[in-house]
Amino acid sequence: MTKTIALLTLLLASLACSLPFANSTPDAAEPTLDLSTLVAENLTAAAAEAPTAAPVAADTPTPEPAPTNLHIVYARSGNLVLWRESDAPLSLTSSGLDEAPIISDDGQVIAFLRNGELHSVRADGSGERLLISQAYMDSFRAADVLSVRLLEFDFAPASHEVYFSLLGETEAFPMHLNDLQRVNADSGAINIVLPAGSGGGDWTFSPDRQWLALAQSNQIRVMRPDGTQDRVIFKFKMVSTYSEWFYFPQVVWRNDSVGLYTVIPASAILENPSEPTRYFYIPLTGEAAKLAEFAAAPVWQSFPFISPDGIKVAYVRESGGTQSLHVIDASTADRVYTSAPALAIRGWNPDSERVIYHADDPLIVNILAFGAAPVRISESGSFSGLQWVSPEKYLFLNGEELRLRLLPAASTIIENGVSGYDFALVP
Repeated sequence: MTKTIALLTLLLASLACSLPFANSTPDAAEPTLDLSTLVAENLTAAAAEAPTAAPVAADTPTPEPAPTNLHIVYARSGNLVLWRESDAPLSLTSSGLDEAPIISDDGQVIAFLRNGELHSVRADGSGERLLISQAYMDSFRAADVLSVRLLEFDFAPASHEVYFSLLGETEAFPMHLNDLQRVNADSGAINIVLPAGSGGGDWTFSPDRQWLALAQSNQIRVMRPDGTQDRVIFKFKMVSTYSEWFYFPQVVWRNDSVGLYTVIPASAILENPSEPTRYFYIPLTGEAAKLAEFAAAPVWQSFPFISPDGIKVAYVRESGGTQSLHVIDASTADRVYTSAPALAIRGWNPDSERVIYHADDPLIVNILAFGAAPVRISESGSFSGLQWVSPEKYLFLNGEELRLRLLPAASTIIENGVSGYDFALVP
């Protein structure tokens, strides 16, 4: 599931890679390995006297994941439709005004926009409810603001709580209210998590759902989902974009929720071209550890991306008119995946081994593992809205065609005339 951006299409297009939101990590996942710790432990062990060999333990069978059913909600001609692998498509709304749907992790509730207001409906089409009215949004309007609209909204993992932020329209330019609020899609109860002026940035929930990280332009904060126990755990120099937009660093939580990884690009690369990008591990308690640093292309050319497991960073390096796609890990092992006159990273595959990127033509999008040939994942025409269902299965929009593909086979069309969609894997 990804955050839904309600407005500022033009502004956010300049941030095309700035919201790479991955699906939440399953609760039962093994803790993410911290490679810097492993490297130190291996060096210590190598210097020590060899221990007596331990008995070989029998392999423990890995339990098979529970079967899931793919549920896709999409907007078509202003109406919402629920598509399920095991059933026929189900019409949910008929207003002709609905857009930007998102679906809860359990597949039971859909939130969406109608005339700029936030609504919800159950997955069987019943229980339609107005959650955030225009009157409520306008209650935050300052004297110089013409109107207030939703900026972005998303379900918290494994819940029916929709978190959202607001945007003020002015005569000059849109103005973020820098708030964070939540509304319960079942009851309609609204709570202010962070009041206007005290939020702003990209939020990411911990896998255990006990913490929320808020990445801002010069710091990372953590807090409880209700906004309590709010504190700054990492500060850094603001990354200059030499434009109107701010860079918010990516946050990837450890699977055991005891800390997080982030990557901070050079703060002023035009004034100091040798300033490195730095990769950090930040525990919830204790000091941050720098895992690696490296020379990378400016953020307006390509963002650095941390792998879903947190232990690698993909980045672009420029040298002599050629750009190279690199992957570095916490042991500082740095490998070149490919080179071209121009490169831009689009993210990672969920397996944390393959990188998604495009070269000169942004419509030709590939996935690439180290030492392997690239595999094209885009098709002829436009390519947008990429969401991975599994490491080999993904959804995307080809113009207004919603398509599903299982590699290496060709894609199949789910529906035509689609303006937006979301999915959930439901047991």
